[in-house]
Amino acid sequence: MSNMVLAILVPLLAIAVIATFAGGLGVIFMVLEAKMHSETGVIVLGIVLLVGVPAGAYLVERAIKEPQ
Repeated sequence: MSNMVLAILVPLLAIAVIATFAGGLGVIFMVLEAKMHSETGVIVLGIVLLVGVPAGAYLVERAIKEPQ
């Protein structure tokens, strides 16, 4: 592929992936709030994501880190 095609394709794919992820996460939050009829589930899921994602990244990094 030429560099010009990649220069256009990569940012467009990045935008599509981020929009899909954000939209899907938004739908999950809206459905959770509608099913529970309160914000409690949304708050709990947000906290789980807030703590879980960095903790998971730390564990994965520690598992694949090369010994020094």
